[in-house]
Amino acid sequence: MTRVTMAAVAAAFLISTSLQAQMAPQQGGAPGQPHSPEMMESQQRLQEIQQRLGQIQQETFENSEELQERQQRLEDRATAKMEDLGYDPESHYQRMEEIYERFEAGNVSQDEQQQLAEEFQQAQMELQQAQQEAMEDEEFRRSMEEDMRSFQEDLLAAMEEFDPATAELMDELEQLYSEMRQHMGQ
Repeated sequence: MTRVTMAAVAAAFLISTSLQAQMAPQQGGAPGQPHSPEMMESQQRLQEIQQRLGQIQQETFENSEELQERQQRLEDRATAKMEDLGYDPESHYQRMEEIYERFEAGNVSQDEQQQLAEEFQQAQMELQQAQQEAMEDEEFRRSMEEDMRSFQEDLLAAMEEFDPATAELMDELEQLYSEMRQHMGQ
């Protein structure tokens, strides 16, 4: 599994967990706050769009050697900077991949799932700490942000070329996020 895929899996896992935690009181039937059918439909559609966009992104990325090379160069620069600061990001990436593969293999008890999830989050937090410290270098941060923004723009353009529905899906996703924020704020 590539680091890009691992990052996407980690992000999806954390977003899903966070969203579930935020929605739990509403889903649990807290007095005076029923979970509306509209909100549930919006959440379901949001997940469908995220899944479809993830598929488009993955397929686009897999079909573009140029994007893969650019992503690798960005990763290599970030890794080198973290190593210069005394961190060992490769060991964290490796452990995260091992945990992911363990989950994929199945036959993991609930206790082991909890332990592995905690280990995954710990490795991820340590990587984030190293990344944050690397980004404290103003010149490095500015350069990486510029290159990452350019990469993301090019990836989005490639996704739109690969699947013209991408722009419509992105617009709908933005609209759903806006509606959900408004609903949760009431």
